[in-house]
Amino acid sequence: MIENSKKIQSDIITFINKYKDYQTDQYEFEFNQLAMRIFAYQFQNNVPYKKFAQLRNKNLLTVKNWREFPLIPIQAYKELTLSTEDINQAADIFYSSGTTNMNHRSKHYISNLNIWEESMRVGFRKNVLPNTNKIRIFSLFPGMTDNPNSSLSRYISTAMREFGTKDSHIFFENNQLNYSKLITALREVEKIQEPILLLGASFSYVHLIAYLQRHQQSFNLAKESIVFDTGGFKGKSREVSMSDLYAELESTFQVKREQIINMYGMTEISSQCYDRNVKDYSENKTVYFDKTAPAWVKTQVLDTETLQPVAQGQRGLLAYYDLANWDSCVSVLTEDIVTQNNYGFNIIGRAKGSVAKGCSITADELLQLQ
Repeated sequence: MIENSKKIQSDIITFINKYKDYQTDQYEFEFNQLAMRIFAYQFQNNVPYKKFAQLRNKNLLTVKNWREFPLIPIQAYKELTLSTEDINQAADIFYSSGTTNMNHRSKHYISNLNIWEESMRVGFRKNVLPNTNKIRIFSLFPGMTDNPNSSLSRYISTAMREFGTKDSHIFFENNQLNYSKLITALREVEKIQEPILLLGASFSYVHLIAYLQRHQQSFNLAKESIVFDTGGFKGKSREVSMSDLYAELESTFQVKREQIINMYGMTEISSQCYDRNVKDYSENKTVYFDKTAPAWVKTQVLDTETLQPVAQGQRGLLAYYDLANWDSCVSVLTEDIVTQNNYGFNIIGRAKGSVAKGCSITADELLQLQ
């Protein structure tokens, strides 16, 4: 029997809100139960994914647990139309940045925004703003009006709308950062010691810090201010280590390392993971800087060749099981190399060369899926 998509969506929303703060004894059972229903729905309605699963001898009879889901390689979002719904009715289409080839980008069809937005709101509130409902937000990245079809720009616009005060502002204008306007705004909040959330992509901060250093500018922001960073340096002309970047952010804005948070997200998934330090710090707990997944996301670290789980602490590919990806593929094999411990996971880098073999999809397989 093919389930009604509205019933699945409703149950995902219920699950997100039931387990957003803590897990009960029923959590693992209920996660697997809902994940299996979503897998069945995708097997029935997402034809390329069904063919991909069948190539790996996976079907509704052989798969008994979310760990057994066939993991769609992330590059498949560039080659295939992965959707359970009518793509002509999609509420939005997220395209990857195309840093290496603008004509060869991932496409993630979002049939409606209810679950994507609920996942974003709940995760953001818990991890980024655990102690306040609203804050003045300064964004270094364009919103969705200036940068449509970007999952990050929609994320920025949603954060501004849901959590920003009326004085919040996006300082990325006409395809560039308006440094002078941003500096004026930073001086204003510095003077009155109003906490802010500075929100941007990793490389935005590299340019900003370089500009501020050239002009001998630094700030003493209110101690409750938060610096939010996402992404990395893929496809950029130069790379900066995250430790160096964060040290520069601390000294430039006088913000504690505990108040600098990184978000892990990508075009092809619907839910984000966050560094846990802001939340730990807000609760006066021991502060860890590992990333944690929300209750509606499971992760595994897999051997790059065999795609079998590795022992804790060993490097491997990140496998991502996101219930909010109900209308494309719930299980995605990323190209990110990570390690996992008792407190979360850490991004080491991107799979390259022969290491990427395990997450590749062959041309022959693609022909069979199209």
